[in-house]
Amino acid sequence: MRMKLIPAILIATVVLLGVSSTLNAQSLVPLADNVEEPLLPAGISAGDVEMFGELVYLWKAQNGENVVHFVGDFELQLGSRRLNADQAVIWMTPREHDEVEYKAFEIVLWQNARVFESAGSVTRGPVLFVTLNSSGQVRTSADQKSTDKSDETAVFERAERVRSVMKRRLSEDAIMESPITVIELSGGTDSPEFEVRPNVSYQGNETEIEQAEGRAVVTVIGDVYVFRGESGGTDPLELRADRAVVFLLDSEEPGKPDEDRPGRRGPGTVDDDRGGLLKPLGEEDGGMSFGAGGRVEGVYLEGDIILSSGERSIRASQLYYDFIHDRALILDAVMRTFEPTRNLPVYVRAEQIRQLSAREFNAKNSRLTTSEFYTPHYHIGIQDLVLTDRSKRDAIVPSQPGHVSGSFKAKHSTFCLEGLPVFYWPYTSGNLSDTETGLRGIRTGYSDDFGVEFESRWSLFNVMGLEQPAGFDGSLLLDYFSKRGPATGINLDYETDTYFGLYRGYYIHDTGNDDLAGKFRDEEPDTQNRGRSTIRHRQYLPNDWQLSFELSYISDKNFMEEYFQNEFDEGKDQETVLYLKKQVDNWAFTSLLQYRILDFVNTTERLPDFGFYLIGEPIGSFATLFSENRAGWVRYRRAERDFHYHLLYGGPQGESGTTARGDTRQELEVPLVIGDLKVVPFGSIRGSAWDDSPADGGVERVFGTFGLRGSMYAWKVFPDVRSDLLDINGLRHMVKADIVAWGSSGNRDSSDLYPFDENVEDIDEVDGVSFGIRQRFQTKRGAPGKQRIVDVLTVDLEMGLFNNADGDEYTNGFVSYSRPENSVTRNYVNAAVMYRVNDSTQVLSEANVDLNDGSLDNFNLSLAVERTPRLSYLLGYRYIGELDSNLLGAGMNYRISEKYSLALREQFDLDQGKTAEFDLGIIRKFPRWYVGVTFALNEVDEDFGVSVSAWPEGLPRATLGSSRFTGLATSTGIRPGQ
Repeated sequence: MRMKLIPAILIATVVLLGVSSTLNAQSLVPLADNVEEPLLPAGISAGDVEMFGELVYLWKAQNGENVVHFVGDFELQLGSRRLNADQAVIWMTPREHDEVEYKAFEIVLWQNARVFESAGSVTRGPVLFVTLNSSGQVRTSADQKSTDKSDETAVFERAERVRSVMKRRLSEDAIMESPITVIELSGGTDSPEFEVRPNVSYQGNETEIEQAEGRAVVTVIGDVYVFRGESGGTDPLELRADRAVVFLLDSEEPGKPDEDRPGRRGPGTVDDDRGGLLKPLGEEDGGMSFGAGGRVEGVYLEGDIILSSGERSIRASQLYYDFIHDRALILDAVMRTFEPTRNLPVYVRAEQIRQLSAREFNAKNSRLTTSEFYTPHYHIGIQDLVLTDRSKRDAIVPSQPGHVSGSFKAKHSTFCLEGLPVFYWPYTSGNLSDTETGLRGIRTGYSDDFGVEFESRWSLFNVMGLEQPAGFDGSLLLDYFSKRGPATGINLDYETDTYFGLYRGYYIHDTGNDDLAGKFRDEEPDTQNRGRSTIRHRQYLPNDWQLSFELSYISDKNFMEEYFQNEFDEGKDQETVLYLKKQVDNWAFTSLLQYRILDFVNTTERLPDFGFYLIGEPIGSFATLFSENRAGWVRYRRAERDFHYHLLYGGPQGESGTTARGDTRQELEVPLVIGDLKVVPFGSIRGSAWDDSPADGGVERVFGTFGLRGSMYAWKVFPDVRSDLLDINGLRHMVKADIVAWGSSGNRDSSDLYPFDENVEDIDEVDGVSFGIRQRFQTKRGAPGKQRIVDVLTVDLEMGLFNNADGDEYTNGFVSYSRPENSVTRNYVNAAVMYRVNDSTQVLSEANVDLNDGSLDNFNLSLAVERTPRLSYLLGYRYIGELDSNLLGAGMNYRISEKYSLALREQFDLDQGKTAEFDLGIIRKFPRWYVGVTFALNEVDEDFGVSVSAWPEGLPRATLGSSRFTGLATSTGIRPGQ
């Protein structure tokens, strides 16, 4: 007998049906606009200008111009036009045209500059100069604002030089002809026209000036210190040594004292704090400092040399630095730089390092390592290395590094362990980033299924000697399995402002058999040439259109499950589709073309299928409309499986021919607030038609659903509830109650239709109700003055009841809150509890009971304890009714000492009396290096494996061996995947 629903649902349905008669017609669109103001020239926009960023400086110049300097994620919007950059300097000048006031904008976009035009075109460059005019309002928004001036920063100085040069090149007539003018400076900011040269000073215990070949040369002995200030985004430079020779330009008569400056003890020197001699900064010529002897051209140093610039430092025996051209020659050098994201030093030892410019270096016969020892445990030997640093610097504190980036070229590279060469590559080049190395990861091990395993991941562009395009990232896979054969693959991911996507390719000549750990699942593959090729791409088009396509090929039905099990279990289905969508605000139009090329997959082909969707459209002030419409041609094609598959999972469903289908679903909601109770009566009507069906030819279906959703919050505070034992300091109890109840009716069952779409053809009439009570108890924990609010206990209860509870007995019941007709019709009760005993101990449990047969479908109970930094462990029990599986589980991370850590994982199947998973890992710490040994046993799958791991400190992705327990090098905390 069908469930009787409460009368309020019926009343709500009557209200919904009467809504359409109360709607008013829209007013007519006016045929023309009134024009009462004079038209502006094409170069003046009437739109508002909106500017956003992280930090903004605002001040007014002496000539009346408003100056704005944005630092961090700058964006300017003018209508559909958009300007983006890391930083921007804007000058706004008030002007007037035919008694209409407007503002002229001169904008320097600095680093990662982009201008998006309304037609969809994009202009990019390191630096762009933009002019525009607007009579609209100007709005600025930033996380932090300051009225201080930023005119002494390097970015502003260079931007001001760019502006002064561009003003001489652009005429006023040219600017007024177009709403926006964009000029790409293509490296022009590095020309002398824009350059601000740094100051240079030096000091020492003893100095002597003499004339040599027409210029002054200064000999400095004892505690030599040379300093060059920051400029143009480069870090300040410090040089220390025992002895130095300073070469000057524009020399004056040597040895003549400067009597206008008191306190001198020698030509061009003054006392410093240490009693040494300091050369003062004098007048400037192009930014270079002068003194009694001229400006500094270069310096030669000897003896215990230390060069420091930001996080980079170099020790050497001999060094010459050319300050005019930012070049240097360094002998017997040890360069140390700091990798900020991993808290890791990087050392480069070389016979010779040449600095070719402020950010370009060439090292000969170098060794690259993270070890500070002269003889490191591991290193990469490189015969010829060229590094180009393009790291961003902070605009206010230039010595602070931002994102580490740049490019490199390396010839004859050899990876060495304990001085023994392990791997060689003749030439690599590419980009550097915070997360990239040439070798991205190596995994070795042994298993009964694959034998000896060797898997490696390399930076695709680096090993191919290609420069990595902006927004692209690729990996080359080189693998070998002794029982299966050699394998290779490519993983490519890319994302730009106008498109993104990925490619996954893999090939193996497989000489073994699949072992999929199930009855009838051990079998010989259909072919020895196995692999996959998948490309997914989305392109953003003008006028809010976007195009997506996917092309997927898999050699055989078991390949993904055998070689990429995580993607097989959790990833997106492999499809071949072409999808076009236009989405504006809350509506979207779609066109989907889909074709099956994998004959072992159940697929609905779309030939094509068109859709129109409207989400949350207000109807007056009292109702909301949701509209879903589709029309097109579809075809259902069943998988071609073997006898064993159909025996295990049921016989095949019949295929359909090409079928014309039309489907529309309209839902109306009427939100009501009654005190603290929020109630939403709703009703939906669905009409569908097909020109073919399994038995009756062309059929139609009308399907209706009506019901209500409701929720209410309540809470109460108990400030006097306290317990030292339970660590409770006051208590707040919050309760949320929710309900959804509905009824539905249709004139045709899903069994009369082909299963094209689960949520269209596979729905059947069903009435149901779901009740939920979700409770949360909170308290304050922590030391006095540092207390915080934490959830002590959460208890969630939910019950779902159906009048036609005949769903799959092996599937848990489920109520869809937004689409009740899509619910899984098994009566159920679900409960979930979380109790936080203290900051390091939690108890969690969840259970689902099937009320149809009174059985327990699922039950989980676990205890998680974290006594960091030494110990963490997890104990648990799990029951899965569908698989009739009872599992006991345990896991532990334990730091035995500073050198040794232990990891243990165990899952025991109580029904089979076998170990489903056992892993034991021991990790040993060496200087800047970790080694781990892992033993793995699975009695259910009859598999045993052992692997050895090794990885550099801070680089767990470059692991030699299994990477499962690499996280224990830094933490014993419980984390997913460990």
